[in-house]
Amino acid sequence: MPRTGRRISSTGYYHVMARGINHEQTFRQAREKNNFKRLLEKFSKKYEVEIYAYCIMPTHIHLLIKSEIQVLSAFMAIVLSEYAEYYNYKKERNGHVFQNRFKSECIEDERYFWNCIQYIHMNPVKANLVKNVSAYKYSSIQEYRTEQIKILHERAIGLYKKQFDQYENYLKFHDNVQNQLFIDVKEELWQQKQAAAFSIFSQMAYSKSIENPKEIIENKMLREEFKESLKEILKITKKEANDLYLIVKSSIICN
Repeated sequence: MPRTGRRISSTGYYHVMARGINHEQTFRQAREKNNFKRLLEKFSKKYEVEIYAYCIMPTHIHLLIKSEIQVLSAFMAIVLSEYAEYYNYKKERNGHVFQNRFKSECIEDERYFWNCIQYIHMNPVKANLVKNVSAYKYSSIQEYRTEQIKILHERAIGLYKKQFDQYENYLKFHDNVQNQLFIDVKEELWQQKQAAAFSIFSQMAYSKSIENPKEIIENKMLREEFKESLKEILKITKKEANDLYLIVKSSIICN
């Protein structure tokens, strides 16, 4: 089957994700992550793409990039190809290193832009690799902290300083709960949906001044409204909404 063409962002901003094949920890060691950082630095300058956020996880990577779609594809192709060559040589192996081609989603407005940066930086915290976002060495949070850019584009720091008056407020922003979903590996995407479901449930209880959350579970009209909200907000199927409802229900009933 022919490949589906990538959607083109009207703003030029894209959230990009690539993962190792077969859930392999393609970036398990520090020197592997550092090598990938060097490739990002080298080729972002050569291809003149603008990087606004990045995070290198053990099994996958996240980037927020501004670029024309053709340039983005060429940039990702060379970065992933050179890393695969390095990884295969290091491991004395042959074959594919990454699962299919990289994934991308369009970032069309400012709110989604900042929420995406937050999501990218929070990956290591949600994966229990570190306790706080500023402790992770292999994401762009460090460049925002020091304002000494190597991989980030200079415009990234300019936007950050315009949006936040100090770094401490930028860190606090990362603690905000979002109901948006972002491309990720399958397991973490499901975790996103669960976290969003609990957030939507709490917001519904608050908006209706419901003190005991079990009221929503016990009232057919309210629980159906909750399921419908899950479908509309998260853009998911009826079955997924019901599965998430059952997870929330189980947690509420047990507490």
